[in-house]
Amino acid sequence: MMRRAAILTLFASLGLATLAHAAMDTASLGNQLPDMGNPASASLSKADEYQIGRMIVRGMRDQNQILEDPELADYMQQLGSRLSSQTRTDGDNYQYFIVRDNAINAFALPGGFIGVNAGLFLLTDSESELASVMGHETAHVRQRHIARAMQAESRASLASVATLLAALLVGAAGGNSQALMGGIALGQGIAMQQMMNFTRSEEAEADRVGIGYLANAGFNTAAMPAFFEEMSRREGISESGPMDMLRSHPVTRERIAETRTRAAQLSGNKVTESNLYRWMLERLRVQSADPSTNMTVYYARLRDRRTLSDAERYGEALAQLRANQPMPAVATLRTLLATYPEMTALYGALGEALMAANQQPEALKLFERGLQLFPRNAPLSLRYSDALMANGNPKQAHELLLDLFNNVAPTPAQIRQTALAASAAGDTGDAYYYMSEYQLSGGNLALANQQLELALAAPDLTSVQRQRFRARLTEVRTWMREQQREHPRGDGSEQPLMLN
Repeated sequence: MMRRAAILTLFASLGLATLAHAAMDTASLGNQLPDMGNPASASLSKADEYQIGRMIVRGMRDQNQILEDPELADYMQQLGSRLSSQTRTDGDNYQYFIVRDNAINAFALPGGFIGVNAGLFLLTDSESELASVMGHETAHVRQRHIARAMQAESRASLASVATLLAALLVGAAGGNSQALMGGIALGQGIAMQQMMNFTRSEEAEADRVGIGYLANAGFNTAAMPAFFEEMSRREGISESGPMDMLRSHPVTRERIAETRTRAAQLSGNKVTESNLYRWMLERLRVQSADPSTNMTVYYARLRDRRTLSDAERYGEALAQLRANQPMPAVATLRTLLATYPEMTALYGALGEALMAANQQPEALKLFERGLQLFPRNAPLSLRYSDALMANGNPKQAHELLLDLFNNVAPTPAQIRQTALAASAAGDTGDAYYYMSEYQLSGGNLALANQQLELALAAPDLTSVQRQRFRARLTEVRTWMREQQREHPRGDGSEQPLMLN
């Protein structure tokens, strides 16, 4: 019991620096490899892995490190699902997200949480290259490399954990930011070096399994060695040192040669890439830019050199919208939507632009038409709900989001939006209930418990609401007791998230 508690403390303390298995490998049909999970299971269960990963992601979300854009989030999850469906593991819940970081990096966390930095996404030149990163990280999770690394970490990293915790405590208590950052850097540096020495022996395995996912999911396997070569070239011309990913996962000639050979062996499958990739690349370029940067200048300079592609015109319209220039954005997006009526992202962008241009009735009609064509599309539903609330109709927004929640697996951002819509509509009980679901999505049982207590204390509850809230509260308290038995610790300092 004490060893497992120490394991949880270790992962929670080191966070991303120790856990990140930066991306960039792939290679063969994983069905030739055995499932190597059993030894790791002795020290860390899958339930523990999921709880640890969810805790770290919750911290990242609280620090605004995760890009919560609905269209990009939906695209990443759809792309990742094509890969995770090849793992042949029932019950595993892989979640993919974009990190607000321009460094070239990607990582896998325990429990199937896989992050891709904005900088890495923007470096890719095809959907298959992006998928190769995600496939490699998916393989790290599937082969339980993180849990196996835990065995070495639990024996070797106590000194680095102590250093990191001491730095955090000193920095928090005394406000000494230099001591804080220096201690964190030292602690993470020791831990990362230990992790590097261990994970290099597993990179080839992740390559072989990951490239098999690529082939079976219908991506171009040759994209992996091509991206390796591009990264090596970028490292060679960089003036600021090696990329974050290459510090821990060097791309050698042997590695490129091996992935090229395996890519050729698995190149017979039909390649199917989404047309959405280029559009989401431009969306990310705008969304991830520094708020002080006028991205219309970027597209104007690009236009001076050549004709913009339709995806780049979409990016330019988003840049104009961000720069408070809705009218030219409306004109461009209308033209694009007439050409690509099947692209749901255009409905959302044009609707936003129309709202910004004070053309609310037309915007609402557009959103409604879009959802008639693409029922329960999550990004479009979220955009429509925003417009409804801005137009003074939170009740309809609440009903729209409840229907989505009950029929489509919700993201944390979607759950939170549902709670806010309920609050704006005056349904206090539902507002607290869905905020409790938001807390549960991040693994925060204590806050979920308190939100449910507030839900039950709300006035004018229906008998159905009261029964549902009580049933959920019973579940949460059961989970809390189980968690306390397994990992006893105090959570008394946490306070409920109140809805205004």
